Amino acid sequence: MKPRELLEIMQSLSIKSLALTDINNTSSGLEFVRLAPSYKIKPVLGIDFRNGVAQNFVALAKNNKGYQELNDYLSHHLQNKEPIPSHAPDFANAYVVYPFTKAPEQLRSHEFVGLSMQQIPLLRLSKWLNRLSQ
Repeated sequence: MKPRELLEIMQSLSIKSLALTDINNTSSGLEFVRLAPSYKIKPVLGIDFRNGVAQNFVALAKNNKGYQELNDYLSHHLQNKEPIPSHAPDFANAYVVYPFTKAPEQLRSHEFVGLSMQQIPLLRLSKWLNRLSQ
């Protein structure tokens, strides 16, 4: 889907902020950032880091430095044909969201766990339930 189409749909849903996280790619980022204000949407850029179809984590840039950090990290792995590690480095200017089933035991201050609607029932049986009440 093109950024313009995505923004049109999100505007019709009254979305105020939207993250664009292409898989191992940032080619739509510039167009997305340029167009988003005309739809009254705050753009957030990130990358969905994967090895093949297996998602390792999603990283969201806090600012321009963060976006550069994410691009440098992705470029290094793609240029050197290295797999993306299952855990993110300690990004200084980006948030990291791990899939519920792949989250590390200890999260750093910029790391979070993502949960789909289908996984909510699994939360009761997970290690994360006690942490949520703290």
